[in-house]
Amino acid sequence: MPPIDRSPTPTRLDLRRRLRLLRLLRRPKRPTLGLDLGVGVLLLLALGVTYLLRMFAFGMEAWAGQGADGAVDRLARARLDFTWHLLCLALGLAGVAALLRARWTAAIQVLVALALSASVLLMQHDWDRRHPAPPAPLPSGYVPCYSGSGRCN
Repeated sequence: MPPIDRSPTPTRLDLRRRLRLLRLLRRPKRPTLGLDLGVGVLLLLALGVTYLLRMFAFGMEAWAGQGADGAVDRLARARLDFTWHLLCLALGLAGVAALLRARWTAAIQVLVALALSASVLLMQHDWDRRHPAPPAPLPSGYVPCYSGSGRCN
């Protein structure tokens, strides 16, 4: 009886490669509770410290440029833009944590995103209040009403 040929055939190699790819694409295991909470708290602290230090820097720039034309407006807009970027980063981190099945990290990042959303809304409201829309143009043929003139519209 001739020996059995056990050399890998092209189909067997392709099957092994496909199985290896499928193993890479499967859902990851859920991280342990300690690791999940630890990473969530570290990300919370990193985003919080970044936000506080940058807001302090914006405050110092506003203090240094008190007399400059438009310095306060420029810094208010920069502060709003920075908060928007940090909000997008927090939402992205929450999405990555959800994909990695880290429940607590995702929940903490969603809470950070909610806090940043509230901050953005307040900053935008302040910006809109300080920069109202120009009034509508007066209709053609408008005559102002002066007391006793008798030409009031």
